Amino acid sequence: MAKHARAASTGSESQMSVRRGAPPPYVLGAHWLARANHDHRAVIAAWTRYELADIRVGVTFYLVRITNHRLGIAALGQLHQVEQETGPVGPVISDELGSCVEFLVPSSTAFWEMRESDLLTGAPAQGVLPVLSSPPPGKGPVNGRRWLVEPDGTGALTHARNLASALRAARRELHDGGGNAAAA
Repeated sequence: MAKHARAASTGSESQMSVRRGAPPPYVLGAHWLARANHDHRAVIAAWTRYELADIRVGVTFYLVRITNHRLGIAALGQLHQVEQETGPVGPVISDELGSCVEFLVPSSTAFWEMRESDLLTGAPAQGVLPVLSSPPPGKGPVNGRRWLVEPDGTGALTHARNLASALRAARRELHDGGGNAAAA
């Protein structure tokens, strides 16, 4: 009888170890990002319905919105080129309808003054609290918004100093590459 109980136990343990496998990084990232909101269940519910979820800015991260889509994409490329030396590139969203790219940066970012971009800190702007309209990680675009770099659950964010350097390099690249200097 004890032999049979041990065999059953071993079988269920091996099944549990299969279930305990690490989820994909986007799942961990989704939970990390949802917890940044005061009502994380509402965020997960919106994503389950394949909708954008508004996540408050200011506690877990700030948001740098690059208001020139082409410049934001070029800056992301610059960040990827130097990622080994400067550190990870955190979550990034492309908003093709709003023609912007949004980078999640540490909430300790104290200063930001770069052309064609805004730092959203969580402080109300014109009486409205800033939010990140987030598509569900691991899925395709929703209303023109899609993840270029998905949150992975580690909490890694793009350092503002690295983003500023990447923006300057992207402006030079767009200007020198025959792009319109005024647009960059």
